[in-house]
Amino acid sequence: MDRIGKLFGGGEGSRPEQASEGEVFGLKFSLPSGEARLFTTLPISIGRAVDNDLVIENESVSSHHARIYFEEIVSDVCILDLDSFNGLLIDGLPTRKNVLHDGVRIGLGDAIITFRDTGYIHQG
Repeated sequence: MDRIGKLFGGGEGSRPEQASEGEVFGLKFSLPSGEARLFTTLPISIGRAVDNDLVIENESVSSHHARIYFEEIVSDVCILDLDSFNGLLIDGLPTRKNVLHDGVRIGLGDAIITFRDTGYIHQG
């Protein structure tokens, strides 16, 4: 499977996995708890509810706060606020929809997570 297929394809690796040393592909998120999560497919749902792919246990985070997906128009990974109560920030600036670049800090209510591009994402 090619690099893009590993990132956006289905099958094995389609469920989120615990990030560990030596893992070098995918979308990595560092959570407020210090935990890191690695995803190899999109879309990714983020929120407080347990049915999200990335669960943030913080009362300021909406139950279904945001979605990360691949936007064909810009050929890049983007984030969309799902009409959350406390909004979405990218590097401290409010946004509704934005492209994610390596190292950005995503604010979801009071919670801040860091996005890492680990090398297999189109840099457009």
